[in-house]
Amino acid sequence: MTALRFHAANLLLIVFITGCTTLAPLLSTPTPAPTTPASATPQPMPTSTVPAEEPQPVLLRVWVPPQFDPNADSPAAELLRSRLAQFQDEHPAIEVEVRVKSQEDILKVLSVTMNAASEATPDLIALTYFDMQEAASAGFLHPLEGLTSILQDPDWYVFARELGEYQNTKYGIPFAGDVLVMVYRAGAFPEKSESWETLFASGTRLIFPALEPGALFALSQYLSIDKQPPGDPSAMTLEEETLAHLLRFYERGIETNTLLQVSRETQTDAQALQVLRAGGAEIAVVRVSSHIQNPSGEYQPLMGLDDVPYTIGDGWVWALAGSNTEKQIIAVELASYLVESVFLAPWTEQAGILPVRPQALSGWENAAVKTPLNEVLQSAHPIPPEPVIELLGPLLEGALIRVMNGEPAETVARSVIEGLK
Repeated sequence: MTALRFHAANLLLIVFITGCTTLAPLLSTPTPAPTTPASATPQPMPTSTVPAEEPQPVLLRVWVPPQFDPNADSPAAELLRSRLAQFQDEHPAIEVEVRVKSQEDILKVLSVTMNAASEATPDLIALTYFDMQEAASAGFLHPLEGLTSILQDPDWYVFARELGEYQNTKYGIPFAGDVLVMVYRAGAFPEKSESWETLFASGTRLIFPALEPGALFALSQYLSIDKQPPGDPSAMTLEEETLAHLLRFYERGIETNTLLQVSRETQTDAQALQVLRAGGAEIAVVRVSSHIQNPSGEYQPLMGLDDVPYTIGDGWVWALAGSNTEKQIIAVELASYLVESVFLAPWTEQAGILPVRPQALSGWENAAVKTPLNEVLQSAHPIPPEPVIELLGPLLEGALIRVMNGEPAETVARSVIEGLK
């Protein structure tokens, strides 16, 4: 209160001294500060409701050859179609799109697609062993390292693991195989032969397609002795002693009438099997895939020149072609799903191809073939690269025909080696 009186006295003194002002403006009642009236709780502004967009599924593109078309009219196709549907049911955020591509030009189409329309490149592609090697060499495929350890599982045939490799790098997950085998006409023998000499002495007749491109029977026999052929076709050479050993084998087979001369005119497995089924031979050396869907005999592993089971074969693998790293993970997951033995067992049996996993073979319904085919697969080795086949095949075929025409084995072997120099 004292401070207020002191302030008023000072104010009157100033007015009195100046004599030029009035007290009215100074003493007028001040305008009170505006106050905010109480109001109700503010209501939220109305907003329009926009439905949230559902995420689009990840599109996984898969290429297969016609023989593995899941939409074909066959029991094998139905099994594959069902398996793919199960995968999508378990992965609703993924859409699997399967395209069928001709086996003959699948690599050409892949090359054009990668260069002209990379967004349409398949994420997962089914390739033959030869095509996988060529595609990997051209840089079309992505290695599997760091993406899966499935090939470390013990449930694989040794040769099958090797089918997925190119230059010691894993590019493919095998899903089917095919190998050379000896097919015995049903009821022709009480027991299987354990050596070539036993077979030669028995009067048994054997047919094989001597004019088949690649001369696979002769090549398998040669490799049973020379088991480490060079991978570089430019460095590939035949060893004269081993070649002469092989050609003497054919000499012996011709002398005993075991190796039928009609083989010189046989080009395909189908022709050889026709002779077998007609009773013109007791044994045919053919690929399993050419016989298994219309069986007419029993199986035995192909014997090498040293009588130890040895055969060559190839097959099919799932490989990664797309460059999207996230899709690569999904593609590997799908490939792994498609090679589980529980699925491979019925699918390979219906498709007429060999499973690449022992547990899958044990799941076949045809119990009579499980044991012999297991022995066949255990003795199998990957066929040499295609350039090596293209080099060796004509040489071995020509040498074989010359021996079957009566030329001495050593003479033919020497001339073939001379021709390579």
